[in-house]
Amino acid sequence: MFSRLQWSGPRWLLMSCVMLTTATFGQAAAQESTPAPPGDSEITSQLPAADLPTMNEQGYLFELESSWTGSFETVPSEAPVYRLDVPAHDAASVEAIASRLGIEGTVEDQGSGSFAIEGESGTYFVTGGLAQYLSRAEIPEGDLPNDEQAVAFAREWLRQTELLPADAGDGVVLERVEEPARVIVAIEPIRPENLLSTYPSITIIMGPDAVVLEASFRWSDLNTADTYSLRPVDTAWTEVAEKRSYLEVGVPAGFADPGTTITGQAVYDQVSIGYTVSGIPGETQYLQPVYVFTGSLTPEGSSESFPITAYVPALVNSQ
Repeated sequence: MFSRLQWSGPRWLLMSCVMLTTATFGQAAAQESTPAPPGDSEITSQLPAADLPTMNEQGYLFELESSWTGSFETVPSEAPVYRLDVPAHDAASVEAIASRLGIEGTVEDQGSGSFAIEGESGTYFVTGGLAQYLSRAEIPEGDLPNDEQAVAFAREWLRQTELLPADAGDGVVLERVEEPARVIVAIEPIRPENLLSTYPSITIIMGPDAVVLEASFRWSDLNTADTYSLRPVDTAWTEVAEKRSYLEVGVPAGFADPGTTITGQAVYDQVSIGYTVSGIPGETQYLQPVYVFTGSLTPEGSSESFPITAYVPALVNSQ
């Protein structure tokens, strides 16, 4: 899915191609690629391009007429950019974490900053910006915790294992699975608000009786890199109106055949600032601002309306 908590995967949209998420969580699309905005910031240097979602299972294309009925008055003219600093690990730190997870074994140095340790109770693996824990605990019979309990149990488990970051947010339930019984909790950093990417985040999979079966840590320390000028919001809106934005559209599965070009009227009435990752994994990465325009889409020939969101990179000096 896309929005605040999507699963990781390939993200850049192809030019002139619509990209959609799964039907369960809505669909993302692009009408055309967004060109680099004119002008240079007097404050900061150029950043890598914003990383936006690319999933397109149904292959829809969108040819929409868009209009704006909201106000731009509350939109800021500048915003902070956050540098993502990946924690460094060595064999000793990995062994210490594994011990807190109840794993006894020998740490294997796999090179290039990757380490693994395996024991009777589970495994722990670290590479780059990812750390993963897999439990071998016996899965009990019983009920899954409700959403509130699941989030509370996830945070408490992280606290007890000393893996809860100081800047971790409250957490939300991503998904519940009936068979096998699983509940998936995601925790994001407190800041920035409206995080669109899945990085940084912690994902915890629990079974009955809130037994933690798996945990994935895609976490970094967030440091304010600088304050960046934003392209004028009316200029960003022009990208939406002229069909050069990236779209997330809540058209349900089966609405049209795969590959169909959907036409219609999109009316937007809200705009806010979201954040997404930029930069190549393994190199310096950032969280940078993106304009998020929201509204509703009425496909041609349909009496139904569906939520629509358009994303436009907000930085003047993002490639």
